[in-house]
Amino acid sequence: MEKTHLCPVVRKLLFGVLALVLLAPILTVLTAPLHAPAPEWDFVKRAILPRHLVETGRLLVLSVGLAALFGTVSAWLVSSARFPGQRLFRWALMLPLALPTYIGSITFAALLGPTGSLSNALRSTGIDIDILTPAGLAVTFALLLYPYVYLPARAAFAGGMGDVLEAARLLGAGPIQRAWRVAIPMARPAIAAGSLLVAMEALNDYGAVSHYGVHTLTVGIFRSWGGLYDTGSALRIAAILVVLVAVIAGVEARIGRHARRTSSHTAFTPTVLRGWRAWAATTWCAVLLGVAFVLPVGALVHDAMRTAGMAAWQQLSAPLGNTVLLAVLSAALTLVIALVFAYGQRRGSAPLARLASMGYVVPGAVIAIGTMALAGWATTRTGWPLIGTWPLIVYAFAVRFLAMAYNPLLAGLAQQPRAYDEAARMLGASPLRAFLRIHLPLLRPSLIAAAAITLIEVIKELPLTLILRPFGLETLSTHIFYQSRIEQWDQAAVPALLIVAVGFIPVYLLERALER
Repeated sequence: MEKTHLCPVVRKLLFGVLALVLLAPILTVLTAPLHAPAPEWDFVKRAILPRHLVETGRLLVLSVGLAALFGTVSAWLVSSARFPGQRLFRWALMLPLALPTYIGSITFAALLGPTGSLSNALRSTGIDIDILTPAGLAVTFALLLYPYVYLPARAAFAGGMGDVLEAARLLGAGPIQRAWRVAIPMARPAIAAGSLLVAMEALNDYGAVSHYGVHTLTVGIFRSWGGLYDTGSALRIAAILVVLVAVIAGVEARIGRHARRTSSHTAFTPTVLRGWRAWAATTWCAVLLGVAFVLPVGALVHDAMRTAGMAAWQQLSAPLGNTVLLAVLSAALTLVIALVFAYGQRRGSAPLARLASMGYVVPGAVIAIGTMALAGWATTRTGWPLIGTWPLIVYAFAVRFLAMAYNPLLAGLAQQPRAYDEAARMLGASPLRAFLRIHLPLLRPSLIAAAAITLIEVIKELPLTLILRPFGLETLSTHIFYQSRIEQWDQAAVPALLIVAVGFIPVYLLERALER
């Protein structure tokens, strides 16, 4: 009897310890004033922090607002109307998700910056454009990130509103009134959730904001750590960034809690647009897709075709090999931890699993600076050099992207009947044997999806890689970043296209899921 009561307690204790190991970087950041001296903190508070807070707020308000506008209008058009090209735009408007923000923003800068090819062409016609401004960066973010709003808004508009919208039509409400006064308020939780993701991506970015000269909190972390050599000040800025993320998430949760809801599950019949209305809808979608995706990808293809010789591929051999190895190691560790937590959650032994997977909502720079401080503390007590090692960066990636693997695996396990567990227990199989022989083979589709998404996220991540990479290690993302800093756009085109190509995988999986 004692063993029967002790085993669940021991399992929960072990899961709790594992959760604390994964939460350690975030806890290190939040408790920085208690353990990390910051000799330059007075200077940072006076000369750096105010400007970075203001510019971060401006960037968030403008980019999130524009992304919500682009995503909501596009989702309403493709869901509520039929017009030329509607079937194509329905899935094609997702494509900007394949472009990481720093790649898309740097490509826009090469085209529309003060010396950009398109800027020079437009200047000859009397139009002077310079996108390398805070407002230009916000517009760029909105163009690249609006699919985060488009996807949940499209799902909300496509079903569950049929009865209410039909009642509004019978009461004389026109298409615009039905959208503004009925559909959008009912879809507010979905729009708010998408806007939260836009804000998280904007806060996480470092490559684009540093290139555009915008002083965000993430830039402040790099400036304190790499410029002032003051890890304590960097940790304090990271803690402020975590608090800002929590506030934004709280606002999103409040919006969803107080939104109007409906119990209808009837999809409404789309309106067939004709005449100028049909062409206006087509023009909106075509211009948005053309500017947000076709233009930057076309520029990358053009530059890559000029430089994609043998010398270019030889130059990329080391970054490509490092990227693949780092992605495989990080994804493997993340999948193992996610499997442990998902199966523990199924058996009721991992109450902290959800909390341990919160790393994805925290910017990569915060995870990185917390991991570095934690590694420094461990090194002083054990004598083992951890900073700048492969195990440390792989661990940090597992902390950052655990949710990307955990959620698909937990959903896959939820689809397996509990009768399987009972049958295995009655036949005398241990939980480990039942998992290996029954649950794991049935999880193959979820495992493939989780592995693919985790691999892609590791390949795309820039801030965490810049801070924690071993000395001399260059990946595709860091190669693009450094080539763009010296304005070698042609040299950055091929690795950028490689990252964009792998970015199509989650976009394809998302579209299939939405269609189902």
